Amino acid sequence: MTGFWSTWRGKGADPQGGASGLQRLFADYPADPLPHAGPSEALTTVQQDANLAAFLARREKRLRAMLDFFAQRGIAAAPLLDPTADGAAAAAEIDAWLNDSLPRRSFSPVSGDPQPNPDERGFHTRDRGGVDGYYGFLEDLGLLEGEAIRRRDPRFSWAFHRLPELNGDGRICLSKPGTTGWAPLALDIAAHLLAICHAKMAPDGNSSGHHFGELLAAARAVRFDPGGVTR
Repeated sequence: MTGFWSTWRGKGADPQGGASGLQRLFADYPADPLPHAGPSEALTTVQQDANLAAFLARREKRLRAMLDFFAQRGIAAAPLLDPTADGAAAAAEIDAWLNDSLPRRSFSPVSGDPQPNPDERGFHTRDRGGVDGYYGFLEDLGLLEGEAIRRRDPRFSWAFHRLPELNGDGRICLSKPGTTGWAPLALDIAAHLLAICHAKMAPDGNSSGHHFGELLAAARAVRFDPGGVTR
C-alpha cells in the first residue's frame, strides 16, 4: 500500500504542501536580505533606492554564492555569466536539478493541488533567511538569469521599477528603456521563477511548459524587441 499512496500523492510529495521539504533543501542557503523588507507599496522612495543600492553592491557576492551552491551539486553555472558562451546547457542543468530536487505538494482528493497559486505576497514580504531561505535562493536565481541577459545585452540594467502599467511595479527588475515604436520592458525575473518553481512542485509535476533559462533564450533569440542582437 505504501507504493500506491506514494504514486497517488505524487512522486516525492510533501504532506505539508512542500514547505518542510523546501526548508530542508535550502536550510543552509546563505541569507543576505535587503535592508528594507515589506511589500513594495509600503516602502518609501528613499527605502527603495537604498534597497537598489544594496542589491547592486552585493551583486557579485550573491552571484558567487549561487555559483558555489550549484558547484556543490555538480553543476557548472559559470557559462551563464560569460557573454561569449552559449549558456543554454548550464541553464538546462539547473532546470533539471530543480525538477529533481524541489518537493512535490501532496495530492488533494478535493482540489487536486492544495495550493495552485504561489504565495506572491509572502515572497515579497518575508525575510529571506531562516525558514524562507527558498525565497532568498529564488532572488539569487533571478539575479543569475538577469545577469546572464544583461551581460549579453548592455541595454538592460537593474532598476527599481515604478511604472504601474507594467508588471513588476515597485520591484527591482531587469529593465530596458523603450524606443520609437517599442515600449519599455521590465522583467521581474525572481517573481517569474517563483511561478515556475511553484508549478514544478505541483502533485503531478510541472505542466506549465515554462522553465529556468527561458528568458535568457528569449533575449538571445531577439524576442523582446526588434532592435536586439542575437548572441
